Amino acid sequence: MRTLAVFSNKKNAKMAAEELIEKAEASLDFNPDLVLFYATLKYNGHYQEMLDIFRKRFGDIPQIGASVDGMIFPHDMRTDGAVLVLGEDKDARIEVKSANENGATRSAEKLAGQIKCEKGVVILNFPLVHVPDAIRSAEFFGMGKYYSFKANRGDEKTKIEMARRFSHYCDKSKIFYLPPTVLEIFAKQLDYKVPIVGMNVLHTQVKFNSPSIFSNFRDIGDGIAALVIEKDDIEVVYDDIFPDKGATMEETMEIVKNEFKVVKEFNALFETNILISLDNMPPVKAVKDVIGACEKNELELQENLNKGSFQVTVPYFVSFFNKNTGGIINVGIDSYFPFDFFPFFVDVGDFSNVVFLAHEPTFGSIDDYISGLYLLNNLQGFNVFCIDIGSISAFGNKVINFKNDIENILNENYVGIFSASPSIFLPKIKKNRNYIIEAKEDIFYSNGGSNVFLSI
Repeated sequence: MRTLAVFSNKKNAKMAAEELIEKAEASLDFNPDLVLFYATLKYNGHYQEMLDIFRKRFGDIPQIGASVDGMIFPHDMRTDGAVLVLGEDKDARIEVKSANENGATRSAEKLAGQIKCEKGVVILNFPLVHVPDAIRSAEFFGMGKYYSFKANRGDEKTKIEMARRFSHYCDKSKIFYLPPTVLEIFAKQLDYKVPIVGMNVLHTQVKFNSPSIFSNFRDIGDGIAALVIEKDDIEVVYDDIFPDKGATMEETMEIVKNEFKVVKEFNALFETNILISLDNMPPVKAVKDVIGACEKNELELQENLNKGSFQVTVPYFVSFFNKNTGGIINVGIDSYFPFDFFPFFVDVGDFSNVVFLAHEPTFGSIDDYISGLYLLNNLQGFNVFCIDIGSISAFGNKVINFKNDIENILNENYVGIFSASPSIFLPKIKKNRNYIIEAKEDIFYSNGGSNVFLSI
């Protein structure tokens, strides 16, 4: 696939889009088959204006993208502005489809039913967490308070039932997409034949009406979009910063104790993707003395969301252990919600009730966050990749090394995005090792530390 990447960081969204078109027209020497558009929160609320401008020139071409925290493209790395990538591949079947139904799971199921792919790769763009407008956010806070209150007044059966109802509300409102659940829906639809990459979109500092997903020149907000590239010899590499898992769940627990800084062990009560309690206490209250969490009221949270200063990256997490795969899921924990329930991104129905509170792993280096780069065999195709935005929080200005390493190894035909840690379904033949973050069979997800590289 041949590509051309152009960038703009003009303050005005319309002027930025027009500059992107001008730069593209000045250098374009092929007829594109694909348009990628990624933009930062700088243009939040104005993405559709930009997409409308792109549609006038490229409206008959499949397009996909999202709002992200940063991009890497030939000779540059940015955490503001927007990048437009045009691609041509006459040997590939390329299509983009999307869905925005009444519910996250329902949207995934609707979209999966439209997708056909016998070879190649499917790349999904969906919000890991979508923060709606002020009114709907207030509704979410209110429902969390209601179900937490009802749970606190009941027995264990009541707590589980209230958590189940709140989980259903979160799914129906598309507050959370659960990557392992979404990937399993698509993997089953495609008969487990092709890799399915989940670009789990989330900003480190979130605000109302973010993130946004783009599909065929429309800002579909909290919807889900799929890019299908059907072609021979597409290389998909997944890797992460963690050690391999053990042969059993118990062995994995010992590995975590040895490799992570485990602070405390808890007995957890949960239902679907709602953490109800740790040692019979509300989750954040149970750990607040360790993590230094300060309770935030709804007004304070709303104000932070309005300003775009709601920080999601935290150093402490809860490790859940899968009884079937022997893998783990790490969930960052802090005072994100003004209620006792703690909703998150994974259905942990198959996980042990024994969980660990741990600190960021002490092993690993900055290169581990782009480890997939060093595993690529095909360096001559179009390379597209996703890097965990948490690497910037962990290493600060040192992440400029990413740009240099990528530039030294790849040709000038690439683009990468910084966003939440990506997830993936990998057919067994494509696995490089026994990844510890196996959330479901052959499905890998963690809240940080993973990367995906593709060569097309």
